[in-house]
Formats: sequence, structure tokens, C-alpha cells
Amino acid sequence: ADTMASLASVPSQLGSARALSRSRVSTRARARVPARRGRFAAATRAAAVSVQDARELLFGDSATEHVYLDVRTAKEFGEQHAVGAVNIPVADMTPNGPQPLPGFVAAVNERFPGRSQKFIVGCLSGARSEKAVELLRADGWPAANLLDLTGGFRKYNQEFTPDGKPRAKPGVWKDTGPITWTDS
Repeated sequence: ADTMASLASVPSQLGSARALSRSRVSTRARARVPARRGRFAAATRAAAVSVQDARELLFGDSATEHVYLDVRTAKEFGEQHAVGAVNIPVADMTPNGPQPLPGFVAAVNERFPGRSQKFIVGCLSGARSEKAVELLRADGWPAANLLDLTGGFRKYNQEFTPDGKPRAKPGVWKDTGPITWTDS
């Protein structure tokens, strides 16, 4: 009878453990969970790559065969972009927000036939690159070939110059005031 009573309480214990674990997750951690939760969400999502890791893959000593696929508009790309980046816009920015460009996947396939190229996909902040990855995955590009740049080019540009050199951090140089010259 004791065994039956303890087994009967297992579902309620599991439910309370789940509720407790959900309450322990910070709001910051919850915000990182992608909003897409449909049947194909896991199949279309790419691995995220930090700006530091992206810089190493593109410009580091162990630089690999990755190409930075910049999916921002041509105007944004023309203002500033990573050295060696390829610009194929996924959306056009309008007063009503971004509007998808229908030829995006065809342009990528034309420029990189065979679906074997490895990409670091980036936009300004991360939303358009996520959509670009979704479209490429739906077209059959392997997930292993697509890395989504976390924080986009804005975050990359805060950390590195377009050619991958680290930017000086504010506060590194301590100014001790004006230089004075004395005759000795």
C-alpha cells in the first residue's frame, strides 16, 4: 500500500519540480528562447556563433572556409561591412518594416552552387539572419553549414574592426591630465 501511495504521488511531484525549475529560469534566459515553436522550428534553426568565434573563423590563425553572408540591404552593406563579406539581402527595409525579397534563396544558390559552402550569416541585429537561415534550411542547406551571428553586425562592429582587428575598449587608457614640460 505504501508503494502504491508513493507511485501515485510521482506525477504531482514531477509537476511541482517542473514548475519550480521554470520559476528558477531568469527572464533573461527566457528571452533567449526563440519564439518559433512550430513543428519545423528545430529543423530550420542554425547554431549560433558569438562575434569572437566568428572573428576567429573568418580572420584568425585557424581561419576556415567560412564566408560571412551579410543579409542586410545593399545600402546598409555599403555603409560598412566585414572584409570579404558577401551581400545578398533577405529583406528590403520599408516604412512598414522589413519586406522579404523573393529571390534570396535563388541568389544564394546561384552564387554558391552545390550547397557545400559554410556561412556565418549576419544582419544588423539578428532577426533577418535568423529568417535567412530558415529559408536556406527549408531549401535543403545543411544545418552544419549555417552559423547565425549572435548580435549581428552591430555587436561585431562594437568588438572588432571590419578586418577583424580588436577595437580599443573604453577606459583602457587612463588619462592623468595635461602633460607639463619643465626645464631642468
